[in-house]
Amino acid sequence: MGAQAHNEEVRKPKVKHDGPKRHIVAFIGSLVLTALAFIAVAYEAIPSGFTVPFIVALAFVQAFFQLYVWMHMDQKGHEFARISIFAGLFVILLAIFVFIFWVWI
Repeated sequence: MGAQAHNEEVRKPKVKHDGPKRHIVAFIGSLVLTALAFIAVAYEAIPSGFTVPFIVALAFVQAFFQLYVWMHMDQKGHEFARISIFAGLFVILLAIFVFIFWVWI
């Protein structure tokens, strides 16, 4: 009985727990990125031709930020999910690229 209990303890995945500090920082970071996007549009803080690319760039930064913090992509054991997400992102970007050139060229 003792050997079986010892084997079960060894097999437990080791996940480091950082506590709420990491999540609070991530939440504040997400709020800051959202506020930057709002300020850029509401107060016309940047030139109008640069507004859409700026907001899209902020959206990508926030999406990657949330993937790594809220979806725990920075922890071990998520390799398959990480590969699947980036492969899907590649397919989507390729499709957008193809459709842009198909329509406008």
